[in-house]
Amino acid sequence: MPPILTVTGRDVLFAHWPLDPAAVEPHVPAVLDVETFDGSAWVSVLALENRGFGPGPMAPPPRLRRGVPQLNLRTYVTVGDQPGVYFLSLDTGDRLAAWAGRRGFGIPFHRARMRMTRQGDEVSIRSRREGDPPADFRARYRPTGGTYRAAPSSIEEFCIEHVRYVLPAGEDRRLGAGGDGGDERVRVGELDREPWELRPVEATIRENTLFEAAGLPAPTGDPVVQYSPGFTMRIEPLRTRPGSAVR
Repeated sequence: MPPILTVTGRDVLFAHWPLDPAAVEPHVPAVLDVETFDGSAWVSVLALENRGFGPGPMAPPPRLRRGVPQLNLRTYVTVGDQPGVYFLSLDTGDRLAAWAGRRGFGIPFHRARMRMTRQGDEVSIRSRREGDPPADFRARYRPTGGTYRAAPSSIEEFCIEHVRYVLPAGEDRRLGAGGDGGDERVRVGELDREPWELRPVEATIRENTLFEAAGLPAPTGDPVVQYSPGFTMRIEPLRTRPGSAVR
């Protein structure tokens, strides 16, 4: 299916925490099933700079690219036998991007005050969402090694190499979608991209209340972390399909 949008970004920090599946299930709609790895549900924060988007398969030309910080909070689910990403929240420093994400793709974007700075190869990000509900995030990270791809059956592959996102029809925020809270269908968005190019990373997360804002227990312990220098991702139109059996 032809893409409707091509998105580019850079300086991606992946940070993944394991949680008890029972703590995540109440925050995942009943038409979806929580996917686990080594017996745990996983919730990830992605911090990145969105470099813009172009129509269809066309990436934005360099002269039109501008950096907008973004934070994604997501977990991993299955729809029938298909794995996918379920977004718990997305924060962006651009009001138009937040509106477009909600109304164009049905995704739960929030507007936040965000800043991303660089000193040499070290990246710092600071975010404050002041409502709906409030959430803060601060981190500093620096790549430390050569590039690699996620190994098959590894935690990196499980948390990073998903190529679809899903949302229940009742959560579809697109203009004219007319989602019904009792609808047991789901919308599936396919992503067309190359496998992620990864690097080891030193990361210090100084503040993170994204989990509490989503109703999840605060993470404990250090996350599993990776870095990617950038990506180009083509997004296909949302399709509707039956959900899994209601829990």
